Amino acid sequence: MTENGEVQQIALSADMTSSRSGTFYFAFGSNLSPKQMSLRLTSGSRSSKPVAIARLDGYVWIICSRGYANVVALPASNQAKYENTVWGVVYNLSAEDEARLDVYEGHDNIRNPQPQINPEPSKQQEVPYLQGDWDYNKHYLPITVTKWLHDPKEYGIEVQNWLDDHTQPVSVRALVYVDEIRTQPGKVNQEYIGRMNRAIRESVQLGIPQSWIDAVMRNYIPAGIEVDHDGYVGTEKDYVEAEATETASDLKERVLRELQQKQSHGTSQ
Repeated sequence: MTENGEVQQIALSADMTSSRSGTFYFAFGSNLSPKQMSLRLTSGSRSSKPVAIARLDGYVWIICSRGYANVVALPASNQAKYENTVWGVVYNLSAEDEARLDVYEGHDNIRNPQPQINPEPSKQQEVPYLQGDWDYNKHYLPITVTKWLHDPKEYGIEVQNWLDDHTQPVSVRALVYVDEIRTQPGKVNQEYIGRMNRAIRESVQLGIPQSWIDAVMRNYIPAGIEVDHDGYVGTEKDYVEAEATETASDLKERVLRELQQKQSHGTSQ
């Protein structure tokens, strides 16, 4: 932490992902929702705009013992099936918004002030640091983009005739927040259900297969429960273990919406 009390972020190489204009981030939990991303990140930031639909092969999607989404690595397979594939939304994060997202994912220096470099050199490209006391570790994994939502050239990716064929598969590297410790299935936290249902609805509209949602996510996420009036974004300063609890540092969607409306009204005058 700096003298000003700001959280210092772990310095990583700018070329950890395939994007040349930011950091490709593969969202698989409640951040599948562009609405939630717009509330968590800098107001008006392009970081919350989805850029692609992709899948992460060789992993299974679960609700872990902490009550939130996680992906768990499986043995290599020659065929992508529901049981060994995770679908997600790709965003292109600015450095500032990546640092903000780190806090929500429990990856800031308050939780792990002296991170240890991965002792296995062959794995440092994918996992630069050991997880330690972080709640999610940063992995940099190959994903397969199946649908570009914006021109891939904006991110330094050359895809021939992408406008004519949005679904041609392209392999890129992206940031994925992975909990290496809690890898067993658990029961979903109650406050998470509404946010996940919103994430499901918005991501299916973008192109994630409904059939995969029904076969995988619905094993953990019951339908019909929506985000309440207040909603939940996270905490203003740092991640807490019991995110669903009512504490003074909780950040509610309603509060952010009202603040954004006031800011928009003031700008228009």
